[in-house]
Amino acid sequence: MESTSGSLPVCVYCGTPRPADESSCPTCGRAWIDVKVEDVAADTADSAGTPIESSNEPDDDDITDELAATVAPAAAMSAAPPPPSLDDTGEFSFDDWTLPPEKPPSRARWIVPILLLLAVIAVWVVVFVDRGSSPTTSVAATDTTEATTTSEAQSTTTTVPETTTTAPETTTTVAIPPPSVWPPIGDPIPVEDLTLRAAGIGPIDIGSGVGQVAGRLTASLGEAEASGTDGLCEPGEAYWLQWGELRAIFDGFGSGATFVSYRYEDIGSETSLGLTTLSGLALGDTVQDLQDIYSSFTITFEVIDGRDVFRLVDGSELLLWGPVTSTEPDGLVTGIYSPGPCVEA
Repeated sequence: MESTSGSLPVCVYCGTPRPADESSCPTCGRAWIDVKVEDVAADTADSAGTPIESSNEPDDDDITDELAATVAPAAAMSAAPPPPSLDDTGEFSFDDWTLPPEKPPSRARWIVPILLLLAVIAVWVVVFVDRGSSPTTSVAATDTTEATTTSEAQSTTTTVPETTTTAPETTTTVAIPPPSVWPPIGDPIPVEDLTLRAAGIGPIDIGSGVGQVAGRLTASLGEAEASGTDGLCEPGEAYWLQWGELRAIFDGFGSGATFVSYRYEDIGSETSLGLTTLSGLALGDTVQDLQDIYSSFTITFEVIDGRDVFRLVDGSELLLWGPVTSTEPDGLVTGIYSPGPCVEA
């Protein structure tokens, strides 16, 4: 509990703080201040049992003087405002006389702004006054009689942007010869004589020149329907000419190019040549027909590029091969290929 002695009334006789609800001082035992002085004296005499007439006892005037002397300091003490409690945490405000005196203004607070102002003036003088002065130029001669001027006040750097010149790539595109480039050569070959065999087409042998083969086929089947290049044999490109279901493949179209392979297959062409192998196998025949026609040879089946293909083999030599719809007896032969370059193993 907080001390409240600083705010209690005091005994007028001994100055002891005491609550107002006590009738006598806890220290000196005297009555409270609201009791008359005469009653106090009477009570004192009655308590002693003898009258107050002894020359050694103080009379009324003396008691009055003593009481006045005691009351004066007490009154002065009660008139003055009580000092603040040491336990006061500032929750309650004090009177003006309890506030600490204000400190006189410090002159040191003006030092920092003055120093900053002086620094700004000094920088301004160095920058602007020095710029107004005449620059000193020094010239240094070189072996190539070039002069370099250096300004002490200000140096100017000129950066020339780098220019990168890239020569455009030159791509040489060789035009693919169209079918019209190849004129007919020789007499036409009857279609029934253009049989599909391992070494060529009828009298046209694999290994012959591109001009000779293209001319003989043009003379026999008319001008080719299309031409193009395929990367059948990396790294080179193959040049081809298309007549209906027949595609003749060459290893180029230059003067040294040769006939290397053919592929005869159903590609949905409107022109049907009706070519067959030398033994009579045609497109659309069944796998059973294939096995019957070439019963003296070995026929195997493989999957190449996701398609079932047949392989007609004589010993270790591949004769013909091509795709089929199924390896079952009722599967259909949809292509007949010669064993040209890039033959699948």
